[in-house]
Amino acid sequence: MKIVIVLILFVFSLQNAYAEAYCSLRDPVAQIKKLYPQKTNQLSIVKTVDTHTRNQVKLALPSNDLHFSELGQHTLYVAMKNTQALGYIHVRSEQSKWGLVEIIWALDKNLRIIDFSFQRCRSPKRKMIDNESFKSVFIGKNYEELKILLSSDGITAKSILLEKAGNAPELASVVLRCALKTLLITDVLWGEELKKFNP
Repeated sequence: MKIVIVLILFVFSLQNAYAEAYCSLRDPVAQIKKLYPQKTNQLSIVKTVDTHTRNQVKLALPSNDLHFSELGQHTLYVAMKNTQALGYIHVRSEQSKWGLVEIIWALDKNLRIIDFSFQRCRSPKRKMIDNESFKSVFIGKNYEELKILLSSDGITAKSILLEKAGNAPELASVVLRCALKTLLITDVLWGEELKKFNP
């Protein structure tokens, strides 16, 4: 019986460790400075993505789900200029046929996308959408404004986004799904706490 309990605890700790690494920002100081050049410091707020969060994502985005390995602790960074919040940074991963695509999202205080960059993407078509023309579809938009770009299947992007993606339609859809989950989870997990930065 003791061996079974030890094995269960070990597996659980491995899952949590994997979940924490699943969406971690590499070299936060440099990355945040790149997205917010005027920042003087940063805060980090750690929250736990649990089954309740997973269910809320499933309800809002029925054809999308969080992988079990995404359950666990996640960090939202707050870029600060002295005592004033400039915006938020969060990394999310999305499955693709090339493996995990990790994207660093910069959000303003009203949870609109300011910018994003790939932290990891093995798609050979990455360069086709890693440009200002494609990004412009996302910049300045919130969750509701981006959700209307999702087709009725809940998986693929509509033509208005795909036209900007050239020969990388699948990767464009991956980025859209990642953006939607990022905005939704940021609001669900950190929304109440973030109100103090946006009175």
